[in-house]
Amino acid sequence: MGSALFWFDNWTEIGALYFQVPAEFGIDEDIHNVNDMVENGMWNVDKMFESLPEDLAHHIVQNIRPPTESSQLDTPFWMLETRGHFTVKSAWDYVRRRANPRLAYKMIWVKGLPFKISFFLWKVWKAKLPLDDFLRKLGYSMPSKCWCCADPKEESLLHLFFTFNAARSV
Repeated sequence: MGSALFWFDNWTEIGALYFQVPAEFGIDEDIHNVNDMVENGMWNVDKMFESLPEDLAHHIVQNIRPPTESSQLDTPFWMLETRGHFTVKSAWDYVRRRANPRLAYKMIWVKGLPFKISFFLWKVWKAKLPLDDFLRKLGYSMPSKCWCCADPKEESLLHLFFTFNAARSV
């Protein structure tokens, strides 16, 4: 098989058959195109089994449709896109490993919940609100006092959302 001859599987490219066929297998150098293996719109199974190892021939006959136009040259087909055109996005989506989202993310980023609420909840979860304890971590020194308390305590994420009287009642 000529090196221009490519076969494609459902999700992966088999690659140039020239490199897939074992060296000891006799390669028919007269076959340069996939169309050389098609007769009347069907695979020429006899020619296929003469030209390829049995396992590759079976795979092609069972899983791959023959080309419809006899004048059509071999063209790569990107199986991750419905049109067959390569895109970096489709390759990235295939290669990257997406972990299942954390339960916290599912509870914060809820469809229909206003973005500003989700973003606020995310900032609370990550302890990134501009409260006195956060500003102190950034290197700002200042006196701290919770303006919501009758008996003022230090303003902190823990105080406002967990130990503050209003937070406990909620």
